Amino acid sequence: MYDQVFERGLKAIPLSVDLWIHYLNYCNAEHGADEDFLRGEYEKALDACGMEFRSDRLWESYIKWETAGERLKNVTSLYDRLLATPTQAYTSHFESFQAHVNAHPPTQILSLDEFLKVRQEVLQQKKSFEQTASDDAVPPGDDLDAPPGEESEEVKAAKNDEETTAVRERIISIRKKVHSQTVDAVSARWNYEEGIKRPYFHVKPLERCQLKNWKEYLDYEIEQGEVKRIIVLFERCLIACALYEEFWIKFVKFLQSLKEGDWTVKIRDVLRRACTIHHPKKPSLHLFWSEFEELQGNYDKASDVLCHIEKLVPGMLQIVYRRINLERRRGNLDKASELYEHYITNSTNKNIVVNTAIKYARFCWKVENDVEKSISILKKALETEKDSTRLYLQLVSMEMERVPMNETAIIEILDECISRDIDADQKIAFAQRKLEFLEDFGSDIQSIQNAHDEFQKILKQCKGKKKSDSDKGSANLPATNYPPPNYQNGTYAQAGYAGATPPFPATAAATTATTAATGTTATASTYSQYSQAYNQTGDYQNYQNWGYSQPGYSGYNQGWAAENKFEKKYFSNLVTEEFIPSPD
Repeated sequence: MYDQVFERGLKAIPLSVDLWIHYLNYCNAEHGADEDFLRGEYEKALDACGMEFRSDRLWESYIKWETAGERLKNVTSLYDRLLATPTQAYTSHFESFQAHVNAHPPTQILSLDEFLKVRQEVLQQKKSFEQTASDDAVPPGDDLDAPPGEESEEVKAAKNDEETTAVRERIISIRKKVHSQTVDAVSARWNYEEGIKRPYFHVKPLERCQLKNWKEYLDYEIEQGEVKRIIVLFERCLIACALYEEFWIKFVKFLQSLKEGDWTVKIRDVLRRACTIHHPKKPSLHLFWSEFEELQGNYDKASDVLCHIEKLVPGMLQIVYRRINLERRRGNLDKASELYEHYITNSTNKNIVVNTAIKYARFCWKVENDVEKSISILKKALETEKDSTRLYLQLVSMEMERVPMNETAIIEILDECISRDIDADQKIAFAQRKLEFLEDFGSDIQSIQNAHDEFQKILKQCKGKKKSDSDKGSANLPATNYPPPNYQNGTYAQAGYAGATPPFPATAAATTATTAATGTTATASTYSQYSQAYNQTGDYQNYQNWGYSQPGYSGYNQGWAAENKFEKKYFSNLVTEEFIPSPD
């Protein structure tokens, strides 16, 4: 039972040094006689968090266990690994290693091959520095270079002690070079480690300086290129920064960038933890996970991820689009059509209904090559969403794709839009659209003249209404107040004020309006220019010189392009902000 509890805990937080030590103490108590088992568990612990900067106590526990069993050669091997690992107590580790070497004979702490190699190096070094001593330099009977078999016991002991000391110094000298490199590595990371004030998880937000320190630390380790150490640092970071989705995505992107090895299992595990434990309601992370599974060809799992997040966060356009387009990309067009119809029929969100109907019409038009079905979809959607300008504009575009084109049907759609109680600028835009269409494709000059008269009438009515509203607004303003500014293009432009000193009167300036359907800007001055061009000539001979804007097909198509770009952006490079459906 305890084994299972420890296993679950270590799987959840493998970087917990304290938990590993508790587990290893438990193993010592329960399986103390099984040396191979205990060594295997210690190795698992070092593999999981041996590179953690504060893992010193784990290393020391392992060394203490091997020392207690008098397995001194294993202790030396552990020190070799530890001295090459940048940890917080790097200085004390080297001192402990020196004590270990000096406390035991070299033959007991080194393997036979390494001992012979070190001893040979020591003897060669000694021989190269020896000098011929004079005969009277050494007292009779104490000659250290006497023939073998004639040396005294004292001489032999002195030679052995001298050789042992030299071998020990050589052993330490070799490790000192490694220790120097470790000192440099610790020094390079020390400031980052000192900047980590909260290495544990807490729901309280981290300070900006903490987040900045983690980001810079990760970037530094990535530059060093040691994959194992980078992964360990990411795991450490995701303990303290678990509530910041950008670190999860940064980790996944790093794993995806690795050229060697298959990291699919690790990436899936990171995304699973992010989406199911720490960010269960983050659409961006779930979309990222779905994208990853689709890249692996795991379409069913990608669909399950999208269905799961849709239940938790209903009404998200991006999730709707991804579910539908996932089926389209896998070649399941029937399922894609079924999803389109499901969202159009069952959604209570007007924005989803309108956008999905338009996309479904485009799907039938461009993928299934069925213009008739596209038009019927839009007409059906207009039965419930009669105020949607986008649906009317799309319907006009679809009707124009028919061969031959039905002039009467298009004019009926435009007339219906004009007759509706809509915003003045939109009504002007539709009247202008109608006139443009008849100029380009109309078969009757009288219909063109009627459309022009209608356009002038609507323009005049809208101008009068705007002037009346402006006068009412000025009358209601207190004498000490200035008229409210119009916020345009990121700056405050104040109507009627051109360099004079406030206060200034409100004037009927050219009012800029952006149509909800196309995102294009139409101004009253533009319509006036169109009107003046016609009135000056009295005919249509200068039609090519008319300067009116075209907030119609081009603008709407640009809107489509923006949507396509939006979808492509979220499929290839997901952002980490919350998705908010755009207003109709």
